Amino acid sequence: MVYLLLFSFIFSMHMNNLVSVILVFGLSTSLVYGQDKQWQMELVFKGEISPEKFESEIPEFAKEFYEPFLKGKTAYKNVEVLADAAHSSAVINQKEHAILNRKLGKTYSFSVGDDIVTAESYHPSYQVVSSKLKEPAGPYVLLQDMGEIEDVAGVTCKKAKLLIKNQADSAEATVWYSEAVPTYYLTAFSFVNDLPGAVLKLSLGQQKDLGFETTKIASVSGAKGFQLPQNAKVVDISGGLPAEGTEDVSLFEDTFPLDKSLQWMVVKDKETNDEYYGIKDLSGKEVLPCALFSLAYFNEQVAIVSDKDNYFWLLDKQGNKINKAGFDWLTPANERLVIFQKDGAFGLVNSEGKVLLDKKENISKFLNDYLIFAEDGKVGLLDDSGKIIIPASLAFLDVDGQGKVLVKDKEEDETQTLELEDFIKAYVK
Repeated sequence: MVYLLLFSFIFSMHMNNLVSVILVFGLSTSLVYGQDKQWQMELVFKGEISPEKFESEIPEFAKEFYEPFLKGKTAYKNVEVLADAAHSSAVINQKEHAILNRKLGKTYSFSVGDDIVTAESYHPSYQVVSSKLKEPAGPYVLLQDMGEIEDVAGVTCKKAKLLIKNQADSAEATVWYSEAVPTYYLTAFSFVNDLPGAVLKLSLGQQKDLGFETTKIASVSGAKGFQLPQNAKVVDISGGLPAEGTEDVSLFEDTFPLDKSLQWMVVKDKETNDEYYGIKDLSGKEVLPCALFSLAYFNEQVAIVSDKDNYFWLLDKQGNKINKAGFDWLTPANERLVIFQKDGAFGLVNSEGKVLLDKKENISKFLNDYLIFAEDGKVGLLDDSGKIIIPASLAFLDVDGQGKVLVKDKEEDETQTLELEDFIKAYVK
């Protein structure tokens, strides 16, 4: 994605290693999920692969994924990561630095002691998809949620299988990721850079002993780590940069191609240096003014955009804003529905702009494609179409570290622990 909007969570630890996740939605001026916190984590690497196996069994495109584990080379031992919605900084073996500025669409790399920083334009290497109904033309990552939840370093993570496809070759990985933590940037693992959340644990291929795991993670404030070395010379090696006076709209074009009769355009604010995007037809006539600040893929026909006034919109391939009034915040619930926030209340809108649910205290993702909603201090459940299948009558509804449902009918009741299937049978009438 070009600019990711990452929604933020507050984590509170309960007994028996149960993590209760309370959604707190905040706005980000530049990204599609509101994530106003910085997260600091340490990734510890394990396992190795022999040079013989590396050369004979690993597809050429996937060799960069396995190089950190190559026996006889300077393998990754640990990686320290600092990330928020707009930035990521990774320090490999306390020496090699890799920084991503999503807002500028730039990466920066340097080693400790260097007086030169290498800069390059950032373009997502792989389109992230959750269905193979229509196979993308370019490289992609097929994300298959396994319906399992695991605690990694105190954070509840979803388990998913990844199929990494590049032309005729493919590779596989298993990841445990959290949508509560913003994605980070690692040059060797380009397929994780734009997933829905940070990968806290990874296994390559079928080898459970080859990968990494987060051992420490914490929300921090005011941490430094996105700055470049003082007095260092920045050398931009981006290939195919636009000529002076021309428009570089590749960030938006790659994420959401418009109808063939339309083109993206961009202007730069001379005072702030911010770029704002709009749409024109092939004759150059303006179709949508240059006021868009961020864009995120929703489905093949619709994108989520925000403008310079911090309003969020659904945009179709013809350049039309689908919703008539801007929302304060938007994030996908699934491939058909979007969670919105307006004037402090939450609701659901479909890809045609029809509001299906409104004025709820909260709406958030649950297990599988179910959604939790809150109303009058109680919680209920929605199906994947936004239909209320359990009214807001429950005192408590959550998920434990093993992916089981925690539920209380009344405050004074004991918490029940149920399998999802048993919970649905018992509560959906």
